[in-house]
Amino acid sequence: MSKSTTLLALCALSLGCMLTATAQQAPQQDAPDKLDNAARMLAADTDSGVVTSQSVTVAGHDFCQYFIAAWREKEGSERYTLAILERPSARRGSEVRIDFAQRRVFETRLPAARSAIKALSEDAAERTYQAVVQADAERQSINDADLAPDEF
Repeated sequence: MSKSTTLLALCALSLGCMLTATAQQAPQQDAPDKLDNAARMLAADTDSGVVTSQSVTVAGHDFCQYFIAAWREKEGSERYTLAILERPSARRGSEVRIDFAQRRVFETRLPAARSAIKALSEDAAERTYQAVVQADAERQSINDADLAPDEF
């Protein structure tokens, strides 16, 4: 065996011994508790809603940031998943729309003045919340065997 091969084998052997010693020192009961906690956290995360953003411009990013901050303050907003889509246009400015359950619930154009975006996004959060709650109530009230839940 060459010197480099011997050195490599010794490093691998020492690393294996260190990993084995570390595994033996760790208490065995902590592993199931950590797995249970991770499973609970994963289940809680899947119950919560998400707000996705496809913004392109600086104004669109500002709108999304202010909107999400105002949205998270609404009671029960964590149950709903929203999509924010921005479509910039050189002629008409940026158009922003918010979708819930494959439905458009809010649409607006962003103002040229960035100082007005915060007020607009807070108003958008309020209007979107009202539209989402109403759409969710309608969706839950319809019971049709011929339609899937996403087709209402």
